[in-house]
Amino acid sequence: MKFVYEKFSCDVDIFRQGNDIMVRFYNGQNEPAADEIVNLVFVDPGYGYLQLKCKGKHEGLLSGFLDESWFVSEDMVDAAIAFIESLSPHSHGIYLPYHVARFKRTDYVEYNGEY
Repeated sequence: MKFVYEKFSCDVDIFRQGNDIMVRFYNGQNEPAADEIVNLVFVDPGYGYLQLKCKGKHEGLLSGFLDESWFVSEDMVDAAIAFIESLSPHSHGIYLPYHVARFKRTDYVEYNGEY
């Protein structure tokens, strides 16, 4: 499945637990194949995650973080929110406050099995 906004598109993984949904936004071409995992692997964390948690019949919470180098505008973040809402039949007509952080990567910690 893909998330598409204007000229940008990326792959998504969708994880479900009951009525709750988590979406990972990423570039599928950067994912290592199974046979590559035995060699030096650089794990790409993707562009971010959104999570929708249903709380009863009439409420929910939506949160997450998206990389600002890819999600460059508030309209694009709103499109990502609408995308995850469209995946849940439980999100329509409920009170759904949200907090989505746009972040800038500054550093990372990594272990890839090679050193």
